[in-house]
Amino acid sequence: MTSPDLFSDPSATAEADPQAHHVVLVSASHPRAALLAIEASLAVSEAELCGLSLKPVGRIVEGVMRLRGLDDRAAERLAERLAGRLGVHSARVEHHWGLK
Repeated sequence: MTSPDLFSDPSATAEADPQAHHVVLVSASHPRAALLAIEASLAVSEAELCGLSLKPVGRIVEGVMRLRGLDDRAAERLAERLAGRLGVHSARVEHHWGLK
């Protein structure tokens, strides 16, 4: 029996940690652009959407998505796809464990 590698990257595992969730922050030129980008990004992902909010901030809209069912790298790829969508100014992901 082999012992677990204490120095391995936990995001490299095949399955997503059930305690992990990811918060994706997005800014877009208007609500429709944000919603279309979010919909397109989720359509090609295995992510489970746990929460979504949009709020106007000056001339842009900011969105916050809470996701489960992804490992760290998959969440980062989703944010990269999201950032490349038309009308989206930026997107980034924060990784959280254990807290809801």
